Amino acid sequence: MFDVNAYQNYAAWIFDLDGTLSNTLQAHDLAWQHALTQFAIPFTSERMQQLGGVPIPDTVEILADEAGIRVDVPAVVNVRDRRFYELLPTTLSPTPLVAGVVLPFLGEKPMAVGTGCHTDMARRILAGLSLDHYLPVVVGADQVTNPKPAPDTFLLAAEKLGVKPERCLVFEDADAGLKAAAAAGMAAVDVRKLWPVQRPLQ
Repeated sequence: MFDVNAYQNYAAWIFDLDGTLSNTLQAHDLAWQHALTQFAIPFTSERMQQLGGVPIPDTVEILADEAGIRVDVPAVVNVRDRRFYELLPTTLSPTPLVAGVVLPFLGEKPMAVGTGCHTDMARRILAGLSLDHYLPVVVGADQVTNPKPAPDTFLLAAEKLGVKPERCLVFEDADAGLKAAAAAGMAAVDVRKLWPVQRPLQ
């Protein structure tokens, strides 16, 4: 499944989080459905998949604009995040990438997380996977001016690791993240090609 020999050609690895290291897509979908329904914003799993990697507040603004609705964005985000944290303990699990790539190379390969969610949420997810102590370098959307699909998230992660961008390999499950990696001058692995990803809601 994993071409570890090819991955080893890079000095550092940068991982997206949701859908890449953590099976959190179900919790995110359910939380989005809960919040968007409450604020009368149309929800489809397909559209949420298209917006994968886009920061949560930006996603709310995009969906509200598409629906022609004016909403209190922080209020929607608060409802969504509260529901997500309620669901997390019973839905969170690691993807195959954790056992197949991350754990075998801890201490050998510099690694970081570059995610479209905020840093606090990312750290809570990593803690739920017992990875927070092993992956201390986390760059969330709140740390950069221009999050994914801009390259800033991955460039900052590379800077924190002390590795040049062209020597980094990104692991991603979303188009926005793959565009960000390309814009940063980094090679990338589309993990959607490595294992089936299921989004249960329609």
